[in-house]
Amino acid sequence: MRKSASEAGRGRTDAAKRRPPLRRKGGGRSSAAEPHRNGAASNGHAKGAASNGTPAARIPPPVEVRVARPGDVVHVARIGALLADAQRGGAVIAIRSEGYLEDAIKERRAVVAVQGDHLCGFAAAHAWEGGRFVSHSALVVAPEMRGRGLSREIKQLLIEITRKRWPEASIISLTLSHHVERMNQSFGFETVPYCDLTRDAEFWKGCDGCIHQPHLKRNQQQDCHCWSGLLPAPGAKREKIVPRDAHGHPSACSGDFR
Repeated sequence: MRKSASEAGRGRTDAAKRRPPLRRKGGGRSSAAEPHRNGAASNGHAKGAASNGTPAARIPPPVEVRVARPGDVVHVARIGALLADAQRGGAVIAIRSEGYLEDAIKERRAVVAVQGDHLCGFAAAHAWEGGRFVSHSALVVAPEMRGRGLSREIKQLLIEITRKRWPEASIISLTLSHHVERMNQSFGFETVPYCDLTRDAEFWKGCDGCIHQPHLKRNQQQDCHCWSGLLPAPGAKREKIVPRDAHGHPSACSGDFR
């Protein structure tokens, strides 16, 4: 007996007419929700939704490391919070004022790492003694973004900015931890005591936010517990400064540390 049209419908087809399931390379069976090559969903659901009706996970935008723009001042509060969090975690890093961060951003002497509208990392450059020294400071990466090489990308771009704007400057890397020290050495930095750095009084005011500032104050800013990375200008040699204490005697920082 011939089946009626209603009986032949309802999703039934002859076995010979059934299409074989799609297979991935390697023999595995394709998921019903697997997208076609043109990116459209193969199961007929709306684009961006999973088969169970829940929204599909969105692919986050790529992280961009670039020179800061004036509009990046919107991230100043976020940068300050990351610096404070890093210091609480034990990093030898100074807390920078909003004015310091804003100036670095507006003057385009800072580098930011952003993912869409979200700030992931930051570092800034500051010239001293008329460009004889340029310090790199406030290098910080958000905890959830660490381990992806962002610190290196930020540092590399900041070095390029410094060499372009201050070609004769020796670069000081103020943010120093075991990880940063190893990274600095790969760029050619030498680890030196702060006593071998600039004598610019304004530079030393920046130590007000450091965890070692009380010791520095007790010693009339003639001695310091902090170390830094130093990258001399091309062809230049490091000048070793012998600091003096309040009585004119060489301070503890004048010893041989190498």
